[in-house]
Amino acid sequence: MSKLKNQAVNSIKWTTIKTVINSLAAPLLLIFKARYLSPTEFGVMAIINVFVSLISVFENFGVSTAIIQKDEITKNERSSLFVFQTAFSVIIGILIIVFSPVMSAIYDMDALTSLLPILSLSVFFNAPVILFTAFLEKELHFKALSIIQIIREAVLVIATVIFLMMDFGLLGVVLGQVASVAVMAILVMIESYRADLLHLYWHFKLNEIRPFIKFGIYIVAKQLMTQITHHIDELIIGYFLSAEILGLYHFAKNMLGKLRILITTSFAKVMFPVLSKVKNDMSRLTNAYNKISKYLGIFAFPIFIGIAMTAHSFIPVLFGSEWIESTDFFIILSLSYIPYILTANLATSLLYSVNKPNLVLYTDIIVNSVYILILLVFSWMGLGIYSVVILYAVYLVIKTMTLQYLTTMYLHSTFRSYLALFKNTVIASVLMVLVVAGVRYLSTGNVSNLVELILSVIGGGLAYMVTYYLIDKKTLISMKDLALNR
Repeated sequence: MSKLKNQAVNSIKWTTIKTVINSLAAPLLLIFKARYLSPTEFGVMAIINVFVSLISVFENFGVSTAIIQKDEITKNERSSLFVFQTAFSVIIGILIIVFSPVMSAIYDMDALTSLLPILSLSVFFNAPVILFTAFLEKELHFKALSIIQIIREAVLVIATVIFLMMDFGLLGVVLGQVASVAVMAILVMIESYRADLLHLYWHFKLNEIRPFIKFGIYIVAKQLMTQITHHIDELIIGYFLSAEILGLYHFAKNMLGKLRILITTSFAKVMFPVLSKVKNDMSRLTNAYNKISKYLGIFAFPIFIGIAMTAHSFIPVLFGSEWIESTDFFIILSLSYIPYILTANLATSLLYSVNKPNLVLYTDIIVNSVYILILLVFSWMGLGIYSVVILYAVYLVIKTMTLQYLTTMYLHSTFRSYLALFKNTVIASVLMVLVVAGVRYLSTGNVSNLVELILSVIGGGLAYMVTYYLIDKKTLISMKDLALNR
């Protein structure tokens, strides 16, 4: 048990390091792409990203989770799984090549005809990655895997940046993706060989992989529903509107999504385990839930309200004037991300910890289905991009508030008491808004966007931190102690 405990602690440490590094790299790479790609090219990239997300779901087919879940896997089963995974990846890659002209015609994006076949190379390279990564995770080789994934992210960033600086455009983005997957495939196979986990020979029996597929198909179904719901707005915008509008929307949505992941990374690692440990003590469970909610609010409110308040200045400064039309998208989505960050992952973790996954599933099915239906109707009626953006923002709020309502009912609490947790955060945020608005009023026409942005960040940040410290010093001290004692 001592060895297992040490392995678990070491695994968590390296997984956290990997997650933090990758979470920091993602928004930085997105900023760099925005400097070298036009909104129209970003629109094409949005469709490519949708394909990458959907392909990753189908390509895995839930087999990875099934491998980790099963106690023992024979040499025959390993070989059959390898043959199946390789053949399945080849089929998906061929389908991408065959249907790339069709997708190009549907979305009126000629670049897809040449870019999707190149992207199919990453599918071929990824076949061994999926399988052997699962075997390495099963044996708790998280340190090696984390280092490999950090190297992959570094290759992705460096290769993409170099290709973009060489004016490869979208081709550079796709080549960077292919290069990173190829490097990871090589490193994963080397590590699997070093750990003596290959054990393969030419063998295949369908009966040997049926249990894995049967287990994985449910996972695929849920992941597919999640990915479709997350990307359906982009698919619809790309079909009904222009690639440029899609690029502006995808840029704002993707940037805010990366920032959300960066904020919630550390909390996500501890939420489910902490809530699971106290699930049988309602008082402690409620206290833990409220405390984590409050901590999340301290970060979420100032960051995303700050984004909404300064979007007009940081967009031209950081990304260029061609992205100024995405300002409204940043404002609308950033405000809707506040309840999303506060509730979505946390409420889901609590409901999972108390063995209520059915409530999460039913909420997903109902809310997602209604959202997709209304989105299709709005698009068919030709209501335009703002109807899509506002609908997505409303969807996020309704979904998160529904999950929070279910959580509140389980905790025998009230929605009013939940909202009261953020009283001090709201007060500090209001003062921050007043300071930033004052800076904006005094700066308009007098200083550059860069100077206005710097003054807004410094003034607003100081106003928020000083105000919160004065009215709720105790919470800040407890957060500091928690961070130092982790």
